[in-house]
Amino acid sequence: MSGSPDCNIDRTFIYQFYFQTTVKKSPTPKKTYRNPVYLAREYKNMIDKGEVKNQAELARIKCVSRARVTQIINLLTLDLSIIQELEKLGDSLKSKIITERMLRPYVNKLFKEQKDLKNILKNLFKL
Repeated sequence: MSGSPDCNIDRTFIYQFYFQTTVKKSPTPKKTYRNPVYLAREYKNMIDKGEVKNQAELARIKCVSRARVTQIINLLTLDLSIIQELEKLGDSLKSKIITERMLRPYVNKLFKEQKDLKNILKNLFKL
């Protein structure tokens, strides 16, 4: 016999496990995407109103890089007619039909070259 002779311990243990029969999944919310032009206007307004000091502070608040903030705000340098066409799509988009990455090559182009983008948008979205 092992252990202390004065200690009488019953060494039988009973474990009870309860398993949930079905696991309910939480409903996944529908993902919506922001129109990059609306996002650029929002960022620009935050800086202009003084809600943030500069683009670096805005980047910290939004948890994106400073370069990303610059890229988004640079979309406002597109031709005004293109910006108006993009605003017709609305702020919330069901899918990534238009992104900042798609528009970036046209930001530093001449307005004449940006007109090609306007024609593409008209054909794609029938604006």
